[in-house]
Order: sequence, then C-alpha cells, then structure tokens
Amino acid sequence: MNKLKYIAYKFAFGALLRVPDAFYAALFTLVFPIYKALHQKRAYGRVVNHLALAREYAKQDPGRFGNALQGVTPEDMFRGIYWNALDSYRGLARFASVTRRIVYENEEIIRQAVKQGPIAGISIHQGSFELMHRALCRYSEHVHLITDSVGDEAFRRNLEDLRSDPHLTEYHPEETGKLIRNLFRTRGILAMVYDQGKNTKGNAVELFGRPSTLYLRLLQKVNAMGAGIVIFRTWTEDTPERRIVIRFEKYYPPKYGEIQLVTDIARETERWIAEHPDQWSWNYHGNFLNLSPRL
Repeated sequence: MNKLKYIAYKFAFGALLRVPDAFYAALFTLVFPIYKALHQKRAYGRVVNHLALAREYAKQDPGRFGNALQGVTPEDMFRGIYWNALDSYRGLARFASVTRRIVYENEEIIRQAVKQGPIAGISIHQGSFELMHRALCRYSEHVHLITDSVGDEAFRRNLEDLRSDPHLTEYHPEETGKLIRNLFRTRGILAMVYDQGKNTKGNAVELFGRPSTLYLRLLQKVNAMGAGIVIFRTWTEDTPERRIVIRFEKYYPPKYGEIQLVTDIARETERWIAEHPDQWSWNYHGNFLNLSPRL
C-alpha cells in the first residue's frame, strides 16, 4: 500500500467531515442542477422512471401504501442520499453531533435473538445505513461484516479504519466460506445489506409490481444451517432535531423456509421504501429490471 496516499486520504477525510453544514448545503444547491443535466439518461433518469412506476403501482393499493410516494421527487432522493452519507461518515468517525442523535427502537427483538444463537442482522441502503453495522456491535462481541471493494488499496484501508470497531471483522465477498465458519463458531452476527450486489447472483422478486433483485442467497444458506435473521432499518426524521432512528423490525427463526423468507423480506422492503421514499437509493441500476437498457 502507498503510505503517502493513505495519509493523504486520511487527512482529506478528516478535513472534509469537519466542514460546516452551510458549505455542504450551498454545494448541493450549486452542483445538483449540473448533475441533473448530465445524468438525464443515467442515474437521474433511472430515478425519474423508478418513482413514476412505483407511484402508479401504489395508487392501485392506497390501503397499503397511502400517499407516501406521491409527493417525493428525484431531487428529494438525491438530497436524502447526500445528507445521510455525510451523517454516516461523521457517525463512523464518532462525531458527537451525529451519535447523540441516534435512537434505537425495538431493541428487545435483537437482544432476544442473539441469546438463541448466531443471527444475521440485515438491512437495505436507506438512511444513514453505514451506521447500522457499528450499531450491531452493541449486541455482540463478534460482528462479521461483508463488504464490496471500493477504490484503491489506500482508499479501502481508510474506509476500514473509519468503520473499525473492536467487535467488527470485515470480509470481502470471496471470503464467504470463512465468514460462515466464524459466524457459527462465535455465535455472532452476520451484518449485510441485501438490496444491492456486485458479481453475485440474487433472488428475483417484485418491488412495486416490477421485476427486481434482492441478494438473499447467503441469508437463505445461513438460515437453513441454523442462524436466525433479524431485519432492521434506519431513517432520519425530517424534524429540527433530525433524529437518526435505528429500528429492529422482525425476527425470522432458523430454518424458516427459503422461498417464504424471500417473499416476506421483499414485502417488508417494499413497505420500508414506501414509508421513507426520499431515503432509499432509487438510482441503483439493478432495480426494476425491465426498464429500457438505456437507463
């Protein structure tokens, strides 16, 4: 690893996280119109189409979805990702301005689950999701996190340093076998998000009536081997306090059933997105697979 590059990244991360919010607000106002103009047929265009499809589907079942999807705009989503990413990295850096805003709901679900054996704690790319992996360390001394490689080695090392915790071990996707062995040996927690994936085969599902993919095969495997599953999520409240809520939702016992597990988690995912549509990554290219390839 290039040590000079590592130090440069570390200094840059630290400096950028300390820049006042007023600067980031002005930066978004300046840059977003340019980004929008340049990405009409890419990420921005995908969001426009994804939201339109979801709104039409939700209108057919107002009892289930209400009006949650009707008011959100693509700009709302990009702004949500922008600020939640900043909160995520500041939270990982243990900035008090973020950590004091985090509240936990339904903790008894996971506290009871870890008493029964190894579990998987899983979520989606919504809200300040990077904070969720660290949050699991509250409940076990052995949290096993699976991550994709991003950037060069020096950049990845800085991300690992930022996410680090005495109770957290990171694994690359090719280390799945090692992760499973350690999960059951330590009776710990497997941590992962399941709505995006690279170089891996997912599970075909429907989200808002359109074909999509969730990456639940590893969860199906460990569940069949005897691990329970806890699904949980996070979002930031649109209030002056901007509380970051981490809520544990449901426990699936071991050997729940592979097909039923996928079906039930897909429905939960749909509900989470509908409740906080401005905080989910609608721009991901793997969503809603039957859209035109140009988007």
